[in-house]
Amino acid sequence: MLGSNLAKLLPYEVVAFSSKKFDVTDRQQCEKIIQQEQPSIIIHAAAYTDVEGCEANPNRAFVVNTIGTQNLVSCCIDSDILFVYISSTGIYGNAKGKEEGPYNEFESVKPTTVHHTSKYEGEKAVQNHLNKFIIARIGWLFGGSLEHSKNFVYKRYLEAKGCNEMFSDDSQIGNPTFIKDLVEQIKVLIETKNFGVYNCVNRAISVSRFDYVSKIVEAFGLECTVEKAPKNAFKRLAQVSKNESATNYKLDLLKLNVMGDWDTALEQYIADLKLDIERISKNKK
Repeated sequence: MLGSNLAKLLPYEVVAFSSKKFDVTDRQQCEKIIQQEQPSIIIHAAAYTDVEGCEANPNRAFVVNTIGTQNLVSCCIDSDILFVYISSTGIYGNAKGKEEGPYNEFESVKPTTVHHTSKYEGEKAVQNHLNKFIIARIGWLFGGSLEHSKNFVYKRYLEAKGCNEMFSDDSQIGNPTFIKDLVEQIKVLIETKNFGVYNCVNRAISVSRFDYVSKIVEAFGLECTVEKAPKNAFKRLAQVSKNESATNYKLDLLKLNVMGDWDTALEQYIADLKLDIERISKNKK
């Protein structure tokens, strides 16, 4: 979802690889492709992102998210390549409670899941071995096409369209983050050569999954009522932190923050989705 938008929206000559064509866990393949393409920038968005799946299969999580990152990093150590690593605000984990507000980049990290631990270990590989890098810690990403299997917004539309009432969890807070805003923010960091670790999220104050889903249903103009789910209604194998919220503190300090409010970005995205849904509906007729 992110990779396709980076390839489409960045104003550079981009060579994009699917996981089927580029296996980051294969060190020799990493060396071969990087030698072949001679990139000036690598944006590493490949990851095993199934948080529940990572708990059930930690070996795969660490092989893909940590070793895969290490393989790419090893190919860049003696080069002048800028390495951009996509991470997650979920790595902050339980460093502080939900009521203590969003995390900034200078606060401690205490991941609570296999997925976020493997992503943080990937971060450490980047920071420990490279000088030219950007680590972007992102929030709850949205903005894919209708066909994308992990399109959270469209899935909630389909769910709400077919019922009068639905339930959503209000126990966890975070930052719904629009892909187009994220791509623009990455572009700004690349072009200003501001290396380091950055939170890259849309502005959100104590936004829960319930708030997020409620806004989706409202923006689509659906009559479905969204209710807060009973405690422990959504049981998960992964002990995900209740506070994944973050603030773009470093970007604000540098006056480089181009990411706006989450709800405005969501309304913009849903307006585009409505046009796509309408077009598909007309074509079927």
